[in-house]
Amino acid sequence: MVPDHYAVVYTEDARRIFVIISETLGDFVLTKDCSVSECTCIGCTLFSASILYDEEEFPILEMEQAQPVGENLVAYPFTDEGEVFLLSLKRELYKDYKGTLNKEKLDEIFRVPDAVLLIKNEADGTFTHTYVSPTVEGRVISKGCRAAPHCPCVGCRIVDMFYSERPGRYIPAVDTTAARASSEGELVLPVFEGEEIISKMLNRDPSIRHSFSSGLFDNSPLEKMFYELAFLDLHLYPQHPVGKYRLDFAIPDKRIAIELDGHEYHKTKFQRTHDAKRDRWLFGQGWNVLRFTGSEIYKDLDRCIDEICELVGVERLNRV
Repeated sequence: MVPDHYAVVYTEDARRIFVIISETLGDFVLTKDCSVSECTCIGCTLFSASILYDEEEFPILEMEQAQPVGENLVAYPFTDEGEVFLLSLKRELYKDYKGTLNKEKLDEIFRVPDAVLLIKNEADGTFTHTYVSPTVEGRVISKGCRAAPHCPCVGCRIVDMFYSERPGRYIPAVDTTAARASSEGELVLPVFEGEEIISKMLNRDPSIRHSFSSGLFDNSPLEKMFYELAFLDLHLYPQHPVGKYRLDFAIPDKRIAIELDGHEYHKTKFQRTHDAKRDRWLFGQGWNVLRFTGSEIYKDLDRCIDEICELVGVERLNRV
């Protein structure tokens, strides 16, 4: 949520100019005759006065949220209580502000993200993603990311997400243009849109999780079930081509192929022979093939994913 009103202060060597940018009152010059030193003008009152409400004093401006908005220009949002001071002014006594600054620009500067994605560069050259939101507090959601094009790790998936504001209007969930570095050296990416959907996905809310695999596994409920649980831990590439074959899932940088066989007794002798021939070819190309039956997946999917994580050498981050 952004403020309804701002005070913008322009400071010169010997004076200050105070401008109010207001959603309800419009933009106007509060005073341009502030002498800076020991001044008692109405502009300076914004800094020194307070509002008494319910036997408690509140400042007029959010001093700690000050933001530079240009050369010699600093903007301050009004507190909720401070709006009383602003609304008590006789607006007709003040001249309209004709400068280039406006509320839309200030709203952009003062936006507070709904969540943040933290990206840490590890010593081995990989990246660790941590998500922080009102319902996902500081959770590591991906390790071992190499930031390759189309990386399937959940951190990169969130960076690549778009939010549909309205039909035909798509905006990124993560604003990469507003990235900054934290004091610990992490890259901080703000999330302004779609936080509720992302948090539901990370919390495995059944009402939302299917939308993240829609269309990929329409003909294979088994693959869909596996992917919805495994993609938060493993960097999986579904239907990955290798030579003339297409793997159910692949972890290419580890050369691991994951095949889900459904019920083994449904297979013909020809299918079993074909699978064995393909596995031998993949082995010759340096791939390890992990095969899981439908019974294994349905009976203990967590154990299957544990086995893959152990082989890949990654820490299991997300359990049901």
